[in-house]
Amino acid sequence: MSAISYIPGQSTAKVHASLQRSLAVLDNAHQCSVLWFGEIMSRGMYRDFGHSSINQYAIQELGFSKSRTDDFIRLARQLINLPAVREAVASGELGYTKAREIVSVATPETQDTWLKAAKGTRKELILEVNKAKLAAKVDPTQGVLMPSSPPVVAPRELPVRFQVDLTPEQEARRSAIVERLHKLGGVPHDRAELMLEALAALLETKELQSQKCPRGHLTSRPPVQIHVHENTATGRMTVQTDTGERELSRTESKRMRCDAAVCEHGGRNTTTIPPRVRREVLARDKHRCRAPGCGRTRFLEVHHIVTRQQGGSNQSDNLVTLCASCHRLWHEKGGTAIDLTMEPRDSAA
Repeated sequence: MSAISYIPGQSTAKVHASLQRSLAVLDNAHQCSVLWFGEIMSRGMYRDFGHSSINQYAIQELGFSKSRTDDFIRLARQLINLPAVREAVASGELGYTKAREIVSVATPETQDTWLKAAKGTRKELILEVNKAKLAAKVDPTQGVLMPSSPPVVAPRELPVRFQVDLTPEQEARRSAIVERLHKLGGVPHDRAELMLEALAALLETKELQSQKCPRGHLTSRPPVQIHVHENTATGRMTVQTDTGERELSRTESKRMRCDAAVCEHGGRNTTTIPPRVRREVLARDKHRCRAPGCGRTRFLEVHHIVTRQQGGSNQSDNLVTLCASCHRLWHEKGGTAIDLTMEPRDSAA
């Protein structure tokens, strides 16, 4: 079914019928776009376009606003966790507007009940949804945040699993805080990166309160330093964690060599980028990740656009500020993923 082209001056009945048909087409287009968006997100296909997050992909490749991006991400994630609702949307049995209402209250256990409720009018469905929110003491304006999709793991790189058990009340607090953070913008949607950024912010606050770190130093140095051990014979890099010594992937090893302080036994400490030049690059880039659509301000690293192995220099015009996630993606894609010549767009806009 396609929309009817606009022709002015027709009868009331014709105009009304044309509007109804166009709205039906619009609803169907919304359904399909969310499903395709969910496919891109769940399979991590946004990385093929050079973006370290689905947010960057939506803003840079689709031209979405921040609010529209958040809306699509939320609905796509909820549909992934509600297979029966997702199937109803895919088959056309459930419209986009009703689906948006259902996913705000449905769970895998109650989704079938809500699908039955959706067979009535949209007005009746909204009434039932509001009753459910009120009964659960959920703020209707708060929204629902679903767990993010698991990160794409590079070959031969085994993740370190970190699990936290929350009470229902703690989970409600976590969801509310994260939802508000995303509305403010400029924060990662990846749960691991979000946790690290939150801990870094807490560390900065504590250091300022204890006056151990002047405010001006916070933007010129990383929140923490990681000690990496390199076997010069094999080129393998490892880090020490609470779960033992873990080997870094080839991608992470390349990233580490890009911006690091090198300490050799019996020798002088050196840096891959002179500290003065590093400070200049960070200041030039306003202490923000330059990857289009990102703009993060923590865990920043200075990256060589042309690698030193290829003859790249430590001159500022060959250096650019990237966050750890975007820096990792750049090296993972062999330097072809992120167009660093583009003017960055603030993801919080």
